[in-house]
Amino acid sequence: MSRTVFALVAVGAAVIAIALGVAWQRKVSDQAVIDLAKDAQPAPPRTAAATSAPESQKPAESSGSSSAVMAPSFDVARIDPSGRAVIAGRAAPGAKIVLLDGGKEIARGEADARGEWVILLQDPPLAPGQHELRAVQHLEGRAPVTSEQVVVAVVPTPAPGSQEQTLVMIAPPSGAATLVQPPTTAGTPTSGDLQLSTLDYDERGQMTVTGKATPGGHVRAYIDDKPAGEGEAGKDGRWRLAPGEPVAPGKHVLRLDRLGSDGKPTARLEIPFVREESVAVAGDNKRLHVVHGDNLWNIARAHYGEGLRYTVIFNANKDQIRDPDLIYPGQVFTLPKAD
Repeated sequence: MSRTVFALVAVGAAVIAIALGVAWQRKVSDQAVIDLAKDAQPAPPRTAAATSAPESQKPAESSGSSSAVMAPSFDVARIDPSGRAVIAGRAAPGAKIVLLDGGKEIARGEADARGEWVILLQDPPLAPGQHELRAVQHLEGRAPVTSEQVVVAVVPTPAPGSQEQTLVMIAPPSGAATLVQPPTTAGTPTSGDLQLSTLDYDERGQMTVTGKATPGGHVRAYIDDKPAGEGEAGKDGRWRLAPGEPVAPGKHVLRLDRLGSDGKPTARLEIPFVREESVAVAGDNKRLHVVHGDNLWNIARAHYGEGLRYTVIFNANKDQIRDPDLIYPGQVFTLPKAD
């Protein structure tokens, strides 16, 4: 299932919408780690050596070792308006870390004995525009392991008197991204203890809304004055709502209520937003970095809606895939656009 449209309305909405589009597209076009469905879909062809489940449904493995190796992750991503950055995270102790921007190496570092690493991006800094940062971990005798997370950033274009900040989010392989830096000093919409962090949707209009409130606080969402979902903030104060009904293209108003113990609103936010319609771009081939757990069947299901279309990926990457049942972390595949 291809997800290519993403929007967030807050202060600096236009910039955030672009970045969230990148984040959601990355979740599908750069990372297809999803649970294998338990339905009755036909399985892809099996090789002669297969003895259980089809090999193309088996996850990508790190060659040269049977033991699991943790994937690198991001803890800190601070990027100023000039593009200078401090990126930090965790990996296997002693691992060499390569930082990629859209697949291109931009910096290197090394994890210490505790697995912690820090990379400074000073010269040259990140250029104005969109960036997608990944970390690749290298251990001697092991296959490279790519981070399942990605740092999505939009560095503002310099302008006299501008107060615009770099928008930074850390996006997991699935689910909503975490807003790390808002694009303005004013931050994101807030009312009392209620805060909106992100509003996103896929090409079918399925929405996800995230934010913060007092831990245990009850939050209810409305779209165009119709109830759309409710839930409670966790121990860390974060909440996430996923309305069941898709949102049609066009203009809408999201309303969020923080409810008191009596069920009445104690805080309220109303944010207008526009759900844009997804438009396919001719010749728009995507790129995917294979990570531990990926397989052609699941990648095809995520991008094309059905696992049987794994042959499309195989045929487009024959120079890298000798056997469709065997793919490895660190490979980068071309994903042709859907017919």
